[in-house]
Amino acid sequence: MDKKDLVFRAYGALFSLAALLPVKENRAVLFSLHDANFTDGLGEIETELRRRGGYELLRVDRQDLFRGKKALLKFLTLDNVRMARAKTIFLNNNFFPMNYMHFNKGTTVVQVWHGQGAFKKFGLDIPQPPRERRLEKGVYAKTDYVVCSGPSCVPVYESAFGLRGDQVLPVGNPVQDQYFGARGGTEAQTARRAAFDASYPECAGKYLVLYSPTFRDDGSSVLSHLDLHRLKEAVDEGLRKIGSTQECQILLRLHPHDPEAARTDAEPFCTNVNHYPNSNDLCFLADVMITDYSSICMNMALLDKPMVFYAYDLEDFSRDFYFPYDTVGGPIAKTMDDLCTVFRTQNFKDEKRAAFRELHFGTPTDGATSRLLDALHLE
Repeated sequence: MDKKDLVFRAYGALFSLAALLPVKENRAVLFSLHDANFTDGLGEIETELRRRGGYELLRVDRQDLFRGKKALLKFLTLDNVRMARAKTIFLNNNFFPMNYMHFNKGTTVVQVWHGQGAFKKFGLDIPQPPRERRLEKGVYAKTDYVVCSGPSCVPVYESAFGLRGDQVLPVGNPVQDQYFGARGGTEAQTARRAAFDASYPECAGKYLVLYSPTFRDDGSSVLSHLDLHRLKEAVDEGLRKIGSTQECQILLRLHPHDPEAARTDAEPFCTNVNHYPNSNDLCFLADVMITDYSSICMNMALLDKPMVFYAYDLEDFSRDFYFPYDTVGGPIAKTMDDLCTVFRTQNFKDEKRAAFRELHFGTPTDGATSRLLDALHLE
């Protein structure tokens, strides 16, 4: 038994002891295990529960593990004990200590997964070391419900989480409520852009191209495959072709685990936005996004904005997909020449984007958070 497993067991033992006490019927826990800082579905749930009123809301944040001894002690003890007596616990990622946590029968555990749609395979649908597979199965065995973005994704989530169909709630991920209604309208987007331009004045009035690739397990450089100068020239040429006088500014948003994420030596026409607090807002701000295998493409699909899939290593990529890769919501570029051609011609294949959006979301609307809470009878 290693040190990490001992910590898991100790955490679970304290939780299980506290869970013997009666649950607090109005207590809901928002347990953030993903680096979204409550700007994701958990934040939407918190807002809606406050609007409904009568709930005691508790935020528990995995980042407290790294914020000093006091925050760590609170995470391991006080937050743990208070969570054990909650009526409802919302999570956004796996938490391996759940293997050793015995929940009160009155507690409902809801997985509000950090991804949307069904893009790269995950969970029980990918090869894993035996220990990790055992721990994931233990987590899913303690999960009552998981949220997904639409009916077409139900079989995927059944398989990935090892759950029954009635445990998968195809109500839409609460985070999608940020994309509709007043918050997704022209006035809100104008305000976002003004605030962004004030923080990044080099972007003011520019056509924003967001480059947001996923992490390579082998640690290889993604930026070494992107010729920034050629890309800018192609984008500017395409803009002139459609009569626009704007110039291009490239936004670099790499995966937080990518060693190049902290790179600050980019060209003047590039802006590093790795520390920008809300990746959802970046999708609102961008005019077009370049990605590859990252689920961030789902955000752009919800916004019905152009995407280009720069898959220079598709044949070597280590993860499988739920649907054929050529069904992605935009043109696929396997070389810099391909990528530049897309921007020079401004051919973003809108019909592919529409089909991709329907496949993963059906007809998305706002109200996903309300639908989820209603399904859980949290009036």
